Amino acid sequence: MGHDDEGARGSRVAHWVLVGAIAGLLSSAVGCGLSEQECMALRSEAFDVINESHTCNDDTDCIASEWPGCGKPLNIKNESRVTPIKGKFDEGKCAEPASECREIPEVYCKQGLCVFRETVGGANPTKK
Repeated sequence: MGHDDEGARGSRVAHWVLVGAIAGLLSSAVGCGLSEQECMALRSEAFDVINESHTCNDDTDCIASEWPGCGKPLNIKNESRVTPIKGKFDEGKCAEPASECREIPEVYCKQGLCVFRETVGGANPTKK
């Protein structure tokens, strides 16, 4: 083999080293999510907030949660606690387990607590 063959082989090796380095960088950037345990910890933290009692003064204080899991009555103050947790969950590329949720009834303030407005048969009178 001549001197030119060694240069071509060295060039090919350098090319594949560069391709490998770029592929490694791309895969680490794409796969830089949180571990499953970290994701579950975030979900658990959000459920702790969602499962608290949510006090209110009137109906405008109450909304239905959108995450984690199926909707539950939530007050605006505690929604502001859940939102950053959801942001970390999404940024960490965490997967939300599939769930079959029923249609969320209207949420309103009843005797100082945010609750669902349930009707006979579970129908929501505000949805047509």
